[in-house]
Amino acid sequence: MKKHCSTIVTSCLRLLLATGLLCGGANLALCHARSEPVRAVTTITAITAITAHAHEKTTADQHKVTDRWWQDFADVHLNQLIESALAANHDLGIATARLEQARALVDGANAERRPRLDAVATAHRSRDGAASTMLDRTALGLRAAWEVDVFGRAAAGVSAAKAEAESARHAWEASRIVLAADVATTYFELRTLEQRQDVLSEVISIAQRQLEVSLRKLEAGSASSLDAERWRAELAQEQASKAQLDGQYQSGLHRLSILLGSSQLPVLGKQQISMNFPAAPGTMLPIEWLERRPDVQRQARALDAALARAGVARRELYPSLQISWSGARERLAEKGASAAPGFALGYGLSLNLPILDGGRIRSNIELHDARAKEAMSEYEKAMLTALIDVDSRLSLWSATGVALEQWQRASIAAELASRHAARLYEAGVTDLSAVLDARRAQFKSRDALVQATGARWDAAIGLRRAFAGSL
Repeated sequence: MKKHCSTIVTSCLRLLLATGLLCGGANLALCHARSEPVRAVTTITAITAITAHAHEKTTADQHKVTDRWWQDFADVHLNQLIESALAANHDLGIATARLEQARALVDGANAERRPRLDAVATAHRSRDGAASTMLDRTALGLRAAWEVDVFGRAAAGVSAAKAEAESARHAWEASRIVLAADVATTYFELRTLEQRQDVLSEVISIAQRQLEVSLRKLEAGSASSLDAERWRAELAQEQASKAQLDGQYQSGLHRLSILLGSSQLPVLGKQQISMNFPAAPGTMLPIEWLERRPDVQRQARALDAALARAGVARRELYPSLQISWSGARERLAEKGASAAPGFALGYGLSLNLPILDGGRIRSNIELHDARAKEAMSEYEKAMLTALIDVDSRLSLWSATGVALEQWQRASIAAELASRHAARLYEAGVTDLSAVLDARRAQFKSRDALVQATGARWDAAIGLRRAFAGSL
């Protein structure tokens, strides 16, 4: 176990070093050398404590989470709903548009490194002060310019744009995972509510019969009005619970319609919630979780982009070199006169070095360094959040499995008690109230079993959401 924990720590250290979290990045070294090592060590300590516990919970009989993990649930209706959501959800559409914008910015950054060629046409009239004559000057030609990327400012800009595009792509992938998980969670919530509504209808029916029995006993003088009022209150409570479930079901349908990107409420139809749960995801090291999860990779690429932008800001201090060329046919003549056009050709070099700018460049460097610090903190937070998420999902999966098993036993025991009460009533040993009490307890236990089943499906979805992604 000690050797295994050492492997985890080594892997996490490599990840942090690769992304500059331990002050390995050239751009951050100047501004974080004093403050960030302590934070990085703290992060490693937390990662070690969390991952050592989480890794022990995965077992050898588990399987890999695929990109279309919801198909593991073997529910055709669920598959159709998720496919519809992926095609029409508005939040995913927003993420797609942002990805397209980021890719367009990459093309723009690459264009900045290439020469530029413009067509130029001018017409100018001026007065010669000595002769008081009007002169007309016209020109038509081409002008080219190219800034030589001597110090890598444009290259750093391209790197930043590419990293931002990668961050947008991972954000898009994370949006797909979250959307599929939300649809699946809402779907199984609705299926659970359907079964609970059926169970509660049975409970209400039993409460009504109990009230009728109590009223007959009251009329016969064998019971007090307290029993009748107790069952009347019980019936009202169950009917209120049924109304609450109906409201939750309608609310769930509206949430699902929003996820599907439709104004129409979906029609699910009646279907029993399955008890065939898929296996938990396969065993993998924490470094593999971090590599798979798009939310972590999104922050990693955002950190790369921030570092690159800080590099661009620093390179503003360096000279810029530009090569220019122009060629045009020009005509110069007095007003109203004619003259033969001539050809003018020019080329040259220009070197610009900032000297006084009022502190604009320095303040811009400080701004991007601060943004790099923010991106690093966001990355550390994303890693810890991902590791804690996996650990909590594994714990919830284990706990719901135990709870489901116990409620199955309780449901079986309640059913046996109900049958036993019915046999005693047939033998004349007990009255109808005892039978109805046993039946009511049976349905209450069944309702708890339905809720435990729904919680188990929710845990299965959450586990796949935590492990979903691509290497």
